[in-house]
Amino acid sequence: MNIERVAAAINITGTFDKINPSTITVGSDKTTASNIWKIIDEAGNVVATESSAAVSQATLNQLPEGVYTVETTATLISKYGNPVLDTTTDSFLIRHPESTTSVVGTYNPTSITGTKKITESTLTWEVKDSNGTVLINGTGNTVPVEQTNALGDGSYSVFFTEHSPENETSVSEGSFKIRHPETTISIDKPINPEKVMGTQKIADSTLTWQLLNEAGAVVLSGNGPIISEKQLASLASGKYEATFTETSPEGETHVSTDKFLVRHPETTTTIDRPFNPHSIKGTQTIAESVLTWVLKDESGKLIESGSGTDVPTSLLDKLAIGTYVVTYTEMSPENETHSSQGEFTIRHPETTTTVNKPFNPDKITGTQTISDSELVWILTDAQGAIIKSGTGSDIPTDFLAQLKPGSYHVTFAEKSPEGEMHTSTGDFIVRHPETTTTVNKPFNPNKITGTQTMTESELTWIITDKNGAEVMSGIGSEVPEKELLALLAGDYTVTFTEISPEDETHSSHDVFTVRHPEATLTIDKNINPEKITGTQTIEDSTLTWEILDIEGNVLFSGSGSEISNLVELLKGLDEGSYFATLTETSPEGEIHTVINGFQLVSEVISPPLPEPTPPDKTNEKPETNEKPETNEKPETNEQPETNEKPETNEQPETNEKPETNEQSETNEQPETNEQPETNEQPETNEQPETIDSGDDSEEFILLHEREEFSYVEYEVFDENTADSSQTIVPASTIAETTKNNASLLPKTGDKQSPLLPLLGIAVVASSLVMLRRRNKN
Repeated sequence: MNIERVAAAINITGTFDKINPSTITVGSDKTTASNIWKIIDEAGNVVATESSAAVSQATLNQLPEGVYTVETTATLISKYGNPVLDTTTDSFLIRHPESTTSVVGTYNPTSITGTKKITESTLTWEVKDSNGTVLINGTGNTVPVEQTNALGDGSYSVFFTEHSPENETSVSEGSFKIRHPETTISIDKPINPEKVMGTQKIADSTLTWQLLNEAGAVVLSGNGPIISEKQLASLASGKYEATFTETSPEGETHVSTDKFLVRHPETTTTIDRPFNPHSIKGTQTIAESVLTWVLKDESGKLIESGSGTDVPTSLLDKLAIGTYVVTYTEMSPENETHSSQGEFTIRHPETTTTVNKPFNPDKITGTQTISDSELVWILTDAQGAIIKSGTGSDIPTDFLAQLKPGSYHVTFAEKSPEGEMHTSTGDFIVRHPETTTTVNKPFNPNKITGTQTMTESELTWIITDKNGAEVMSGIGSEVPEKELLALLAGDYTVTFTEISPEDETHSSHDVFTVRHPEATLTIDKNINPEKITGTQTIEDSTLTWEILDIEGNVLFSGSGSEISNLVELLKGLDEGSYFATLTETSPEGEIHTVINGFQLVSEVISPPLPEPTPPDKTNEKPETNEKPETNEKPETNEQPETNEKPETNEQPETNEKPETNEQSETNEQPETNEQPETNEQPETNEQPETIDSGDDSEEFILLHEREEFSYVEYEVFDENTADSSQTIVPASTIAETTKNNASLLPKTGDKQSPLLPLLGIAVVASSLVMLRRRNKN
């Protein structure tokens, strides 16, 4: 069997064999085979590949340091066209020297070291000055510190060089400086120097100083090149040593010292007490010194001066109130001076009393001249009895507010810490308004009064509703009764306010309610009603009802807001006109009565409502519609015969709106329906007056009001809807109003039943007009 094969080959060459090779070629034992190579790093990544016979130098130069594998594959195509493969590998190393230099400390370094990258490399070092001259050198990774410290002050460079086995080199560089502190000291005078200075060699060194006394204790210290004149002047007499210490940034120190002598005058000032002193003395340190004193006020004005140790007592006794400064000055033989001062105050108590108002003061204060004095106050009444006493500048406001009316005397006393006393006084009167409010009745009062304490005060009143809104107001001790009568129903508060001459106010209150009975009566139908109900305004009022016949006789009566079993009650009544009354009696005894009329008929024919038309004088009424002579003022007050009702009580055919508007003869009332003699007006009733309506309509008859009635309510009811509208017409003016307002009277052509003077009822067309009386109260 004939088998074809191919063998791949790799050749790595260089000066140092497989370290940093210069040539890598690939091939096979068959010249016809093709080759593909790969370079793979230590992580297994292919970093280069190509189909060629050699790895280019450019590719090798770009490889970073590390161990690499070269893999090549030779491919031969057999004579049968099949590929024959063979793969082989080899490895090589890429490395280069790389030294480092480390200098610890810019100045006077404590350590200078170098490193090499290749273990087999050689490491050398050298130190050069700023001119590039090599001063010291050696082998290894450390430059001895003692050699660098021996160098003079200046700037230096250090170089470490790594020499690899492949004869490659790598140089690294560092720099440093050598410097050492060196301070100096200078003192301007050996005795009482005014200037002591030090210097430093290194600009960024720290320069400190100390002053030590003879015992070696530090009395002063500081930073910087100068001990100030003020600090030197503060030194007590004695021998001193001054030292300046320069500390370099590297921690090296250098100290310089010198000595001097100090002697200074030093006086003292002694004041026996800070207020109103009796003795002021000064002392001097040097016996040969001259001691003087000066006394000035708080503004700096000279009061007195002298020499010696004492300020004369006679001078102190004559000083005015104020603050003073005394200065003692000692001048030494060296013409140095020292001054000491003392301050004192001359003061005497002087209080004041201020009462802010002669009447009812709300602030009484006292003042004191001396802040640490004791301030007390005493309040006495007109008889001199002590009411209260205390301390401080204010009498408590709440106490003043509690004082009873009367005359008072207040005294403030200031006692100084020196035991001196001063008093001041003031007088005042206490008086306050105090009003009362009296409402004579909780409901519908007719008298509301207020009182005041002071005759000079102003008394006002105001009435507000339950929402606080003002309803009325005035001045004086009584709310006018007419104002009370004008109040609408509701809950009210009355407030009386007394305003004193001192503008103090006091208010008193009371509450009341205004309420009046006002019943309503509702008849569901004006003809053959089935339900009669009423309402009352006041919840705890009494509600009563009555059913009356046309002559005013009470047929039925009861209490409550509804007539129960109305239909049953009315079944036994004859056909005709009847009235229902409802009376509300309030807990205050006020009465309101409402009356409505209705008819009982066997058959009801409701005529159509007439179109509203203005009065038309041309629509003359037939002779049958004229007032009968019997409608003149009869002595018996009987109804005219034409006003009689027919016995059948049926609605006449003429109740339809005929063109002639004539009254039907069947609308006359039978003689049996005449008013009985018992229905005559009593002698106390005046004759009814006849009021001309101003047109051709029938005259409207109005009974004179009795004295106990104050007005008449005019109410129109629609018999179909039972709706109503009401108007209150004063009795004294109804006649004039009726003459000028024809709308209050039946229109011409209206069919009406005869007026019923006794009850004030008239039937107008399909509506029932009613006059209701209400009690004055």
